Amino acid sequence: MATAARSALQQLSLQAKPVGQTLTPNSAILRFAGSANLTVDQVNRKRSELLTTFGLNVISVRPEPGVVAIAIARPKRRLVTIEQVWDRWSPQATEAANQDVVIGLKEDDNSLLTFSPGNLHAPHTLIAGSTGSGKSVLMQSILLGLAVTNSPEQARIILIDPKQGVDYFAFDALPHLDGGVVDTQDAAVERLEWLVAEMERRYRLFREHRANGVGTYNAKVSPAHRLATYWVIHDEFADWMLTDEYKAAVTSTVGRLGVKARAAGIHLIFAAQRPEANVMPMQLRSQLGNRLILRVDSGRHFRDRTRRAGR
Repeated sequence: MATAARSALQQLSLQAKPVGQTLTPNSAILRFAGSANLTVDQVNRKRSELLTTFGLNVISVRPEPGVVAIAIARPKRRLVTIEQVWDRWSPQATEAANQDVVIGLKEDDNSLLTFSPGNLHAPHTLIAGSTGSGKSVLMQSILLGLAVTNSPEQARIILIDPKQGVDYFAFDALPHLDGGVVDTQDAAVERLEWLVAEMERRYRLFREHRANGVGTYNAKVSPAHRLATYWVIHDEFADWMLTDEYKAAVTSTVGRLGVKARAAGIHLIFAAQRPEANVMPMQLRSQLGNRLILRVDSGRHFRDRTRRAGR
């Protein structure tokens, strides 16, 4: 593909001096030395000709220092399994709870894509994806990643699923699961309100031990008194958010958790097919700072809604 791309660029009167290439599951990223005869704009203007004349489907053209990087779609996308990703993942073994989970490969350089609430990223997360987009697979990967890198004493998972837990039967026996799969609105509200009380209890402990967060607190106390990190995973939350009572309760509790839950070691992951404004108030949306957006029914519609909500 690199030879074909270089030949095509030269035939289009564009200078093409290769300086490197990277193969990703979706594309081949070819890097050429940038010059007055090879710029990002020049390549973008030739994308139609590269496709129709030379059969090269250019996904993206982006600038790098001294380089024009051209991503060309592979004839057939490569399936990446969780085993292949985890073979490259070497989480550090420490006594502290792990909050970094590898969920895939980056398209720009084929490196590991790490999901890190509370460290690299915001503490709370919104996942959007229509049916068949891989949303449930992503959430299951996060669940597994947390479970294999933490003991049940280090990580507790509250799993809320309006679909009666049909996507999570394999997790019923997971020792990290706190209270089984929550599948009713009343139980979900009760669990979220309990988390608010637990958050306040933890802050009282922090004050007593002069700690500014769960990490500092755990370092000061004995192993028997350490606090676990809580992960709340709420699948298909938009379904129940159509109920006014549930919508009001969740918006209130998440609003309180969003302010102080990070230091208390509590993280929220909410997932829905289409998190539109009528089911997701601005207050709730603003608390879910991470956005893992898979394929949605209308990308433009979701972006417009998100922009108006102050993303």
